[in-house]
Formats: sequence, structure tokens, C-alpha cells
Amino acid sequence: MEKYTVSNLDSNTIKSAYQQAKNNFTEKNFTDLDLIFKIALNNTSLFPIINLSTSDDPNNPSNYFRRWINNYFNEINKLPSQREAKPKSTCDDPAIERIVKGTHNLSIKKVVFGNYYHNLFMSAENILGNLLEEYIADRIRPYGFIWCAGHVLRAVDFCNTDGSLLLQVKNRSNTENSSSSNIREGTNIEKWYRLSTTKKKGKINPKFQWKELNKLIDENRTEEIMLPPCQMTEDDYENFLDTVAKNNPKLITNQYN
Repeated sequence: MEKYTVSNLDSNTIKSAYQQAKNNFTEKNFTDLDLIFKIALNNTSLFPIINLSTSDDPNNPSNYFRRWINNYFNEINKLPSQREAKPKSTCDDPAIERIVKGTHNLSIKKVVFGNYYHNLFMSAENILGNLLEEYIADRIRPYGFIWCAGHVLRAVDFCNTDGSLLLQVKNRSNTENSSSSNIREGTNIEKWYRLSTTKKKGKINPKFQWKELNKLIDENRTEEIMLPPCQMTEDDYENFLDTVAKNNPKLITNQYN
């Protein structure tokens, strides 16, 4: 695999390569992706680095856009809520089980039981970010916000249709890695996270940031100006998760390869 980007190409070459690549996807609806492309064209550093296979000619930028388009539609056409969890590719460490068993004087049966549910919790944590994006995408599209699914923009998860707001979302305040933070420096990319914490009487409690996100959406909406204010809430989000989990029990797993 070879890493490739088009950020160093001139706009005419980029536009031509994109149009050429689109010919391979004649039955797709490009309404939103065309808007994303236009926004990235105004700031080509937003185009991500993509791995091309050895069979792809790196001198033909349409190969880049063929994969760029494919990444987007793969994400859109099979939403995170519709996917089945992949079995773990690593085994549990028996040394950890020994520590838990010894420090809490647990039976082997209880250790195995606890490890079973620990793996389910970890599987759920692995998909939470994708489900959060799916929920937000559904709620904010009427206001003129597009889901930049498939990592089609660097460090950007959502944008409004005129590109005046680029938005990165995270589940927690401590989940952004350093590379993502570095990409955002010097840009107009806003960052929002769902969950932070507050401490009261020595007890740490969750603090949800939906009001801040609603405010961002309302202040930067580009469509349906007469719609009521955006009203995403933690209760609404958790109801969405309840429905998703009920409809797709294979969303998480504790199985191994």
C-alpha cells in the first residue's frame, strides 16, 4: 500500500480527476459528496491521505478519488447501527485474570463471568464513536449539515453546506489523539465532545455537552431557517441506542477469531 494525497495538485487537475472517478459510480447520489468536495477544493489540505494499492497508478489522481468516493459510500450505505461486530483477534491475558481473582478472592467461575461482560463492554466502547456520529448526522441534516463519513475530510466529521463551519466530534473530552489535534491547529475546525465530568462532594459525575452542540448547529445552519432550534439531548441519544441495540443484537460480541 502507498500513501497518497491530492493536496499538492492544482484545482483543475483535482476537479478533472474527481469527475473521472465519479463515472465508476453511476447509480450513486452525489448531492452531499459534491458539496463536501467543493469545500475541500477551497482548502485542499482537507483532503485526507489515502492508501492506494500497488495496482493503482499513483500518477493518476482519479485512482485517489475512486477510493475517496468508495470510502464515503461504504460508510453511508451500511450505517454503524447495521453492522455486525467482528470477533476479537487477540486472546485474554490469563495474568490479568489471576490478579483480579487473587485481590478479590473470586472463584474461577466469577472471573470467567466478569471477563465475559468486560469483553462486551469493550466491544460496545469500540463502536460508540461511530454510533454517535450516526445519531448526530440524522438530527442535523435538516439544518444544512453534512456527515463527512468515511474520513473524506481530515479531522472533520461534519460540515455545513457552505463550509463556514467544520466540526469534529468526540465521545469524551480525553479521546482526541495528538495527530488529530495537530491537524486542527491553525484551521477553523471546531471541536465538540459529548461527555466531560464534574466533581461534586468528591464524587465524579458525567456532564453532557448537548446544549453546546445545539448552539453550534443553530448559529451555523444553512437550510430550513424556519425550523425550531436543534434539540439533541442525552435522553434522545440513549433512546436511539436502545433502538439500535434491540434491532441488532450482533452489534457487539465477546467472541474470538
